[in-house]
Amino acid sequence: MENILDDLIAHLESIRKSSPIKNGDLSDLGNEIGIAIGRHTGEKNGFEKDAFVVGIYHGISISDGTHGF
Repeated sequence: MENILDDLIAHLESIRKSSPIKNGDLSDLGNEIGIAIGRHTGEKNGFEKDAFVVGIYHGISISDGTHGF
């Protein structure tokens, strides 16, 4: 997992001051995160694309109070 985090951080740092991130919205950020994470998805349990998407929804629901607990 550490190499995935390192790759994601390096990718985001490399585009930090470039357009469309500089003047973009959440869809632009999502695209860039998807590019970095997509390099690491596969068939291994917990590393499928759907597992990442479910994790995003879960984290947002915790943050915005819609998680249901």
